[in-house]
Amino acid sequence: KENDMTKRTIRVVSCGAKHGKPPEDADLLIDCRGFENPHYDPKLRPQTGAARAVRHFLENSPGVPEMREALTLMLKAWLPGLLTNSRYHLEKDILLVFKCTGGKHRSRYFTIEARRIVQELISSHPEWEGVRVVINHRDKTSLEN
Repeated sequence: KENDMTKRTIRVVSCGAKHGKPPEDADLLIDCRGFENPHYDPKLRPQTGAARAVRHFLENSPGVPEMREALTLMLKAWLPGLLTNSRYHLEKDILLVFKCTGGKHRSRYFTIEARRIVQELISSHPEWEGVRVVINHRDKTSLEN
């Protein structure tokens, strides 16, 4: 018998408010605009939230470490129920959305962090084997990473 978890997908999406509304079907939407914006540092502006320098900047910004910890705790508490108890999510992907102003730095950073957290959770739950985690940066930039 095929494991039902092989049909499950968690999509993690970054987006920028200046490029339009976030997906309306988001199961979780986090607005990252309250965190310090790397855009205003000329050295960081051309990079994305995946770049080491931008990650370092954000990880040393007020509130970001606490947000990462809160996100970890929330996903640990919330995802198991969606994966095992939600009949609605049997037919639909679980959609986690992170938004900032342009979709390039803060939302992208938290999208990457959320994927890492979710992948760690999946690896610690053998019964979730087969759950896919897909990342998408809705608002493309000239530097994709």
